[in-house]
Amino acid sequence: MADAALFVTDLALGLLLGCVFAVIAHGLNLIWGVAKVVNVAHGEFIMLGAYGAYFFNVWFGFNPLLSVPIDAAIGLGVGVIFYFFFLFRELRGKESMGPQSEMVTLVATFGLALVLINLAQALWTGNNVGIPWSPGVVQIGSVQLPLGGLYVAITSVAIIGLSHVFLSKTYLGNAIRAYSQDIPATQLVGINPTSTAAIGTALGFCITMAGGALLTVWLPTGIYPAMGNLYAPISFVIVVLGGPGKMWGSLVGGLTLGVIIDVGQLFVGGSIALATAIGFLILIPVLLFRPEGILR
Repeated sequence: MADAALFVTDLALGLLLGCVFAVIAHGLNLIWGVAKVVNVAHGEFIMLGAYGAYFFNVWFGFNPLLSVPIDAAIGLGVGVIFYFFFLFRELRGKESMGPQSEMVTLVATFGLALVLINLAQALWTGNNVGIPWSPGVVQIGSVQLPLGGLYVAITSVAIIGLSHVFLSKTYLGNAIRAYSQDIPATQLVGINPTSTAAIGTALGFCITMAGGALLTVWLPTGIYPAMGNLYAPISFVIVVLGGPGKMWGSLVGGLTLGVIIDVGQLFVGGSIALATAIGFLILIPVLLFRPEGILR
């Protein structure tokens, strides 16, 4: 009975963790889906979002949830700058991303990742920091869940849901989706491809940095300059699991990976590293048999 209760608890915690995994991957999914660019520096922008929440806590006493809209606003500005400095030159006047453009953007974002990690280490050292925020627990049957994790899960799903509504129900959102599918056709109907791609990219960075702030609830002492080295691969796995460009695919992939990591620890002696490796291994059959992602 104790084992069953532990399984249910880990399953619930895995779902909560999967929600925050989903939102940090959702920003990558948007950039990948809109601009067709694989942002190798994605993990470093998660790191910047986490440090943003940390410093807002140190300076103003904000909890991570209060830092989310501020991080999101900063992410919008960062996304616009990123687009015009790293993508605009390669995407301008092109109907699609060719192999040369893909290589240029990969190298450029890889270089940016190295710059951001080293700059963060120089400014904030490599010491782990965190936000001591714990609003308590809630009892649901025999399962105790952290309220902080529950708040983060609700916020994460709300962010993904709002982005879906924006992209499917508004003129600008439909323009972004049209751009991602057929650039020449968007120009024929009078849509400015440059501003559309810039806004879509900015939205991706907005969600990425907001996700970095939400992630800090699960990292009481886990914020450090190289943290992106873990969360970037997690994000890429989630996007591939759910399907690149599929908005709810981020949530499906995040929940899948979160459950595998949390529940998987029960079967591998409590090793989170081994459970994470198992989660990454499921990528192989997905790529072989469902390359479009597990979400139809």
